[in-house]
Amino acid sequence: MSYKILTLNDPEEWNNLLAKLPIEQQDIYYTPEYYSLYENYGDGKAMCFVFEKDGDIALYPFLINSVNALGYDLDKEYYDIQGAYGYNGVVSSSYKGSFIKEFFKEFNSFCTDINIIAEFSRTNPLINNSEFFNDKYSSLFDRKTVYFDLKEEEENVFNNLQHSTKRQIRRATNRFGLELKVYNKMPSDVDDLIAVYNSTMARANAIDYLYFSKEYFYQFANLNNTLIFCAYHENKPVSVIFGMYGVCYFHGHLAGSLREYMHMSPSSFLYWEMYKYSKAMGQKYLHLGGGDDGTDDNPLLKFKMNFSKHTFDYFIAKRVHNPNIYNEVISQWQTKYPEKVEKYKNHLLKYRY
Repeated sequence: MSYKILTLNDPEEWNNLLAKLPIEQQDIYYTPEYYSLYENYGDGKAMCFVFEKDGDIALYPFLINSVNALGYDLDKEYYDIQGAYGYNGVVSSSYKGSFIKEFFKEFNSFCTDINIIAEFSRTNPLINNSEFFNDKYSSLFDRKTVYFDLKEEEENVFNNLQHSTKRQIRRATNRFGLELKVYNKMPSDVDDLIAVYNSTMARANAIDYLYFSKEYFYQFANLNNTLIFCAYHENKPVSVIFGMYGVCYFHGHLAGSLREYMHMSPSSFLYWEMYKYSKAMGQKYLHLGGGDDGTDDNPLLKFKMNFSKHTFDYFIAKRVHNPNIYNEVISQWQTKYPEKVEKYKNHLLKYRY
């Protein structure tokens, strides 16, 4: 056996192996610390599949969950796997066909041995790791995501912003007096910051999952590589971005603004301040993410593209490892929840709804 499985009991080894990859393949989304957020949130048990051969290495962190625990009647215990919320998939020092073939030979054996029936991944557009899945998975374009190239001169970047965006940034401070505060730990007004985030989720009719618990936000803030950007008006938080970073990529992870202060453009103010902060840190890219859906006219995507025209293509990857059991689970799910069949017909793990 030329692979090993790490868990959150092996954080030092996990991080040391991640550090062996080229820096362009390293991102906070693959660390045990990030995966601990979601194991603690109840999203499954965190594991990291590690494969090494001839000096090359590939890591694949994921969360594993029981299918039987959902109430399905099956002949033995079965599981599915998916990455933690955000971007995931395989990170590797090699994208050679021969190495990928050997990786999947071992990974398929692992999935068979422990009864994995299905696998879902949201690949990372910054490192373009969707290529790793091309031959073995249904790899589907999902949406565009927006980023700043932090190597560009700040003056040129500002000049290339939409005219309205430049006006909003200037007005936020000069007219409305918005104040920036950046925290590396959760501040005392944590409840207010969460309320700002939740207000945006409510306006967007977000799914229940995205209303993260207070404990989640505390754990997020306690990670070494996180920063919280807040815009205050007269000592009241009116906009917030929960950011995080790795070796060379900075992410605007979660964000929100109060509706009644939108005329002050606090989101534009924070995006620009986060740009300047991440650039000063020496990061390579600031990733703003995409829209609420995959359409090019999505309002959130359009808003982000007011800051930068640089985009990545974001793909999802999915695969059924055990068609017989998977189809049996789907059949039982359809019988139990016929009202949900149409709504979730395109979801691989639809039986979890």
